[in-house]
Amino acid sequence: MEGTRSEREGRVDALLLEPLAGLKRGKDKDGRRLGAEAHEKMVARLRSWLGYLDDDQLSGLLNQIVVMSVSGEWPTEFHIRQVAMRMAPPPPEVSPYPRSMMVSALGRRAVAEGWAVEMYHEVLHHGPPPFQDGGWKEKLLRKEAAENEETAIRVRERVAAGQASDRDIRWLAARERDLAAVLEMQAEKRQQHG
Repeated sequence: MEGTRSEREGRVDALLLEPLAGLKRGKDKDGRRLGAEAHEKMVARLRSWLGYLDDDQLSGLLNQIVVMSVSGEWPTEFHIRQVAMRMAPPPPEVSPYPRSMMVSALGRRAVAEGWAVEMYHEVLHHGPPPFQDGGWKEKLLRKEAAENEETAIRVRERVAAGQASDRDIRWLAARERDLAAVLEMQAEKRQQHG
């Protein structure tokens, strides 16, 4: 995903949404015609979400949407996303799943208990984990977190002594960045729900 969010959305507008402006509002998943406001919200979600596609993929998606448009109507958002994901799976930062897991009760518990970074990596790279309260996956992530925390302590000591390698510093920075991202997701969620 290259460029700023605004630049990515501008590409989606220019290469996909503007050429489709002549299509009539489509239908929702239940077959009901979308109202103007619902259609605009769908277009806004697509504008934001599809920015991960490159120019060629956006052009290909445009062609697919034209083929899928029945009677000059927009296909459903679900179908558009489905085609886009077949072209190129979205990177983890685009998918809502990692965020939804990290702001869930389980994600909050993982932060409180010190295994949030490991849970975040699991949901980013492997999708929905087979989580059961206290189950094998949670135990594995807790063990990994304990080992990583021991490593982090040693790296911090080496940093303080001026003996840390560049690799150590990058590893620690990435770990701290990932924890900060999780904490930011949770703070945003709290602000949304007061």
